Amino acid sequence: MKKYIIFFICLILIVCYIDSYASSISYAEKIRINNIQITIDIPSFNVIEKDSNHQVIVENFGRLSILGGPILPSRIISIAIPPGATYSDFSYECSDSIMLSGDYIISPLPIPDIADPNRMESEYENVYIENYQRIYNSDNIFPDEPVEFIDTSNFRQYNLVDFRISPFYYKPLSNSLYYYPTIKILVEFEESENHLVSNSNIKEQGYVDKIAQNYIINYYQISEWYQDSSITNNNLYDFVIITLDSLQSSINSLVEWENAKGRSVNVVTISWIDQNYQGIDLEEKIRNFLREKYPVDVWGIEDVCIIGHWDDIPMRVTAQQMALNYNNVETDYYYAELSLPDSESWDLDSDQRYGETSDSIDFYAEVNVGRIPWSDPEIVEQICEKSVAYEQNNEDAYKKNILLLGAMVDQNTDGATFMEYKVDEEIHLWMSDWSKTKMYESGSTYPKDYVLNNFNVVNIWSKSKFAFVSWHAHGSPTGSYVGNHAFISVDDCQELNDEYPAIISSASCSNSDTDYLNIGQAMIKQGAVGFLGANKAAYYRSQWDDPNDGSDQSLKYFFTTGITSGEYTQGQAHQYALREMYSRGLWDRLYYETFCHGSLWGNPDIGILTVEISNPPEKPQRPSGPSTGKISQELTFFSSSIDPDDDDIYYRFDWDDGTNSGWLGPYESGEVVSASHTWNKIGTYSIRVKAKDIHGTQSVWSEPLSTNMPISREINKPFLNFLENHPFIYHLIQFLQNKIIIKYF
Repeated sequence: MKKYIIFFICLILIVCYIDSYASSISYAEKIRINNIQITIDIPSFNVIEKDSNHQVIVENFGRLSILGGPILPSRIISIAIPPGATYSDFSYECSDSIMLSGDYIISPLPIPDIADPNRMESEYENVYIENYQRIYNSDNIFPDEPVEFIDTSNFRQYNLVDFRISPFYYKPLSNSLYYYPTIKILVEFEESENHLVSNSNIKEQGYVDKIAQNYIINYYQISEWYQDSSITNNNLYDFVIITLDSLQSSINSLVEWENAKGRSVNVVTISWIDQNYQGIDLEEKIRNFLREKYPVDVWGIEDVCIIGHWDDIPMRVTAQQMALNYNNVETDYYYAELSLPDSESWDLDSDQRYGETSDSIDFYAEVNVGRIPWSDPEIVEQICEKSVAYEQNNEDAYKKNILLLGAMVDQNTDGATFMEYKVDEEIHLWMSDWSKTKMYESGSTYPKDYVLNNFNVVNIWSKSKFAFVSWHAHGSPTGSYVGNHAFISVDDCQELNDEYPAIISSASCSNSDTDYLNIGQAMIKQGAVGFLGANKAAYYRSQWDDPNDGSDQSLKYFFTTGITSGEYTQGQAHQYALREMYSRGLWDRLYYETFCHGSLWGNPDIGILTVEISNPPEKPQRPSGPSTGKISQELTFFSSSIDPDDDDIYYRFDWDDGTNSGWLGPYESGEVVSASHTWNKIGTYSIRVKAKDIHGTQSVWSEPLSTNMPISREINKPFLNFLENHPFIYHLIQFLQNKIIIKYF
């Protein structure tokens, strides 16, 4: 007996020594400087004449956002560096510039306007004058640098560095225009030599991977750093609902529908988050919960639906405001942008003034967030039911029918211009299949079906079936206006057709202002299943006629086209629009406008397309295979299922050790599938399997099969008896297994 005790004391000493040695290595590990070189070939471009001035158009580029400076093509790009690496510096090299023949007059970026005649600002006038005089009274090149470092950022697990690329430059006094055909950027970063790719660096799939491809310029390199392995945690929930305890029974229809669509839903209550997470306030606790659970190797959250009024589930109040005498902006964007903890992002100086311009927020949100802004159980139940019915409806007369409302915003800006651009069939080919009802002011030069006024809007909307409604006008929390008269108000919502509700894009001031019962909230109760409006006063562009003109109209343009094309759900379209505004440089006040437009009312997973639900596969057969095995021995298990629609089937085996097989297949209905696994710890494991068809509809889990990984019989009988009588020693062996010191017990 004494020799066993001495043996384990020695093992403990060895473990302590190894831990100490490993710690010393971690502090002394070598850091190497590495780099990535990216070559950017400028796409084809056009120079068009517009109002006696010239405009340069480059596909997918926005414009330089220097107030009073020439409007030239520009775009913010993201370059990925390896996970765990730290950005250190950059350099760039341009090919010889090419001068375009002829003289060019490039307009300056104008002062933004405010879509509320009672809220005017003069803060931009001095900046505009100073920049204009400095730039246009000189023949120095503008901009003076074609590449500008913006900031480091993250999109989910991807480690990014953002740069602004401006391939054209202008000499104002000589009216000459130049461009660089090629720009090379060298990004330097520090990287540990001991860096290993871990499970947290699993490559994203599906919709998230699509975003990465669209915005990471060196996406092709990602496979070098991120695993394509399907091994993930078995508690995968890509759709999370955050709500009140009192609303859990009211949301059953939405939960069942999202599960039927193939989403994995988890309902989490505020009381549970409050009890289980740390934070200065409930807002930070919610964000900390989402930060912990969204990664692909934990829950893999993609969509978050907050169900509850902002008085019950608070939004983050930011330090951003239109002017000193106006309230700060509240925003749900705080729950979408999850890259870093508050102390490293939203509240960098820990003064509890969130979202200051000096804070370090990035603009690639990790999840899509929508909110059903009501806490009354009956109202919430009704909203959930009509949201489900919206996606189930397959009437073309409804699902391809849009209502367009355009007011004269100023003497040079007809909201109808914005409406017409969004449904231009030459630009947006899918719009040729849509029915369009147009209501414009009497003085508009565009053809219209009705004059825009309260009677026509309420009368036609209440009797028709519009799946999408868009407007551009002056606004307030309670309505939007033609002159001094509301063409739609909070009081009108009770008349709207709630059997055929709409997704609504509102380019107006304050229609989602959370200091009031706002019109967006009222419409979600009756008339709408989605509403994107401004939380406070919104900037707009006078004479808007192009997406690169920026401000509120451009955001709502990207949102509208993303949904009506069928490419995105409303939550995806919302975040797509915000990303485009950032990467194209189309905001005048980046933080304020992102927060102001950062809250979407409605379930984020609603799309314009009809969702056809297939029948789920039957409950898979209980896995068959060995009931016992050895540590580090590969074991194989079998199962099968029948699909009632005879669809092909995917299978996922849950190994009960924090891993699963990933989705295997597809296999024919009824075909037997096999999967193999190796366990590394002593224990008894319950193996189960789930099936899903090719449409994503999932079965329930199978009955489990128990498989035992016992202590090796190679250990002699007296030692086994000793372990049975000394559980501490038994658990010590398990601890040593975790340290990979004892491998074969």
